[in-house]
Amino acid sequence: MARADDPYYPLAEEIAAAENAPIAQNLSDAIACHPLFLIWVVSPDFLSDPVMVEFGLAMKDQSSAISSGIITASTLEGARGLWERRSQVQGQNFFAVNAANTAAHIDEGQIIAFASEQTRISPLTKERLKDVLQTADYLTFTGHGGSKYLRLNDEVKITSGDVPPLKPIVIGTGSCQTLRPWKEDSIARGFIDQGAAAYSGFVFSPNEGYLIGEFDGLPFRYTWPDFPIGHVIQVQNRGTLQGFALFPYQHLIGNPQIALQTEAPYHLVDDSQQGDWRILTFRDAPSGVIPIRIPDGAAWHFVEVPGITSAADEDPFYNSRLQMANMGDDKFILLVHKGGDLTLRMRRQAPWYWFPGDVLLDSLDDTFIFMQQTGGDILAMVFAVIPLLWTGWQAFKKRLDRQKILPALLFGIGAAVLQGIYVLARLDHVTITSKTVLFSPLSILAAFILGTCGALIYFHARSWVGKAVALLVTTFLSWSGMVFVLVVLGAFNIFAFMPALGTSLYNYSISLLSAISFSVTLALSSLVLQFITNKKILRV
Repeated sequence: MARADDPYYPLAEEIAAAENAPIAQNLSDAIACHPLFLIWVVSPDFLSDPVMVEFGLAMKDQSSAISSGIITASTLEGARGLWERRSQVQGQNFFAVNAANTAAHIDEGQIIAFASEQTRISPLTKERLKDVLQTADYLTFTGHGGSKYLRLNDEVKITSGDVPPLKPIVIGTGSCQTLRPWKEDSIARGFIDQGAAAYSGFVFSPNEGYLIGEFDGLPFRYTWPDFPIGHVIQVQNRGTLQGFALFPYQHLIGNPQIALQTEAPYHLVDDSQQGDWRILTFRDAPSGVIPIRIPDGAAWHFVEVPGITSAADEDPFYNSRLQMANMGDDKFILLVHKGGDLTLRMRRQAPWYWFPGDVLLDSLDDTFIFMQQTGGDILAMVFAVIPLLWTGWQAFKKRLDRQKILPALLFGIGAAVLQGIYVLARLDHVTITSKTVLFSPLSILAAFILGTCGALIYFHARSWVGKAVALLVTTFLSWSGMVFVLVVLGAFNIFAFMPALGTSLYNYSISLLSAISFSVTLALSSLVLQFITNKKILRV
């Protein structure tokens, strides 16, 4: 795809002749060709926010994903060099670079070097990163960024002027707004101009934790000719749509057909059908993010990997262990695997019971595990001061009925114990984020305080308004995060992105996810508290 009036159009003609491919003058004509790969040759001045929004919205509407790559650079010769480097990529030296990240429990910036099955970790410094950039075949960076820089810490950035001469490296980033090559001193263009073979990143700001393989998974590492890096990005984009994005805006500068390995990272030893199930058995898969291509797999909408996870094409929420996309008749899967043999079980449709169970567990995991470690527990403790003050005032005024205190305490203890048991049981099974999840004792304490105080308010209430307030107190952990995310994302969409872009940038999946657990906890709390009241366990 290239416009005839683009200064880089001659390069598009060269590529089209070499690839024996047609040239589309616009996106509609390109999509009409039903391509598996789309090479977009464009000068930086022909790119902009509106152009990338149009491109992303069009890609979202495709039932069969299109693996696209942008060929651009500061000059026509630079863009031609980028295209020529597609065959010079190696797959030997791999590095994952992570800036400090409190939410991901990365206390200090680090550079992880991967050699065979071993890793070596060193501190993240600007000079060390520049050295690594000159030796790496493939490097990922996770941390804050902007159109002109990658931020290593609060004081140190690497800008386009800092980028040293590079070998044909492949670079992947999860940072905000780093793929904006039309901007002056673009960091993405800096990497390309210095010799990189490919750069993937986000045009706008993502919500971290929704890229499969983020932090240390190296999702391009085991790419092979039938599952190249462009396909990986399309699969990852499905995860961003499930997690936060209204349309895909992670893109690739470079040839989407680049692969770092020459053959599949596994051996398929059996592909058979047993009843409603299609069962595939693989041998000798390495550890990491494994790209698996399933011929004629698009018609099979449900995938289960025993011992790891399961997912469906229609799954509304993100799965950090398994992502997939359909291209033509085939299904492309990214699977986080510990190494060794593995089995895939596929059905044309998910079992009837799978969706409600999976969605409920995802919602509870998000509410009581992930949200609590990202500030939800602190917010709950701050809010708990209000019902605690009410309880203290009632005690001071001697308005508390002692016969109501014990049931309230038991309710609070029950809420805390149930939440604690659930968290401990689910901690190793959470898939709604790629961030590490941990147990938050503070959230259990908050559950006890809010449960106890909320029950006391309910037992003393003389109207439905008082009972409603009590239920909001007892369920605070499940609705506060939902409301906070809804307000923040809504504010960004309405006041920032709609005026500037003509469209929202974020969807509300996270809020919808929490709404399920809120509904469950609200119903459960109401039933238990009303049961206590009706059974005259209290003298109301």
